Amino acid sequence: MDNLHDYLHRVHYYETDKMGVTHHSNYVRWMEEARVDFLDQIGCGYAAMEAAGVVSPVVGLECRYLRPTVFDETVRIRVRVKEYRGVRLFFSYEMQNAAGEPVFTGVSEHCFLSAAGRPIILKKQLPDADRALREALEEDK
Repeated sequence: MDNLHDYLHRVHYYETDKMGVTHHSNYVRWMEEARVDFLDQIGCGYAAMEAAGVVSPVVGLECRYLRPTVFDETVRIRVRVKEYRGVRLFFSYEMQNAAGEPVFTGVSEHCFLSAAGRPIILKKQLPDADRALREALEEDK
């Protein structure tokens, strides 16, 4: 299993602002798109987790905007499991434009909760998802 996952996003017109560049809030959306796709690829997608009564909210974000992107530009989003502690999960993101120039870096932090909002240990609730995340983390070491 590969810990590094590439996801491509084409900048839509509605994602740009009056200055013709992508509005900063969209990069957080792209982080989610890439993360959801990555989790699906490793076999522990959000739909399966939620069907099992587990939610994984974002509890922290770090964002660094390096270079603007514009309408119709393709952005490569590289996402990987940065850290996984069983109750906390961190993803890192690197975004590049078509020329391979870095445009954004970021980190998202997540926890795992029951449908009632109580913290859970993923290994107890969804051992297969726990294993997939641990394997994805090990691939990077």
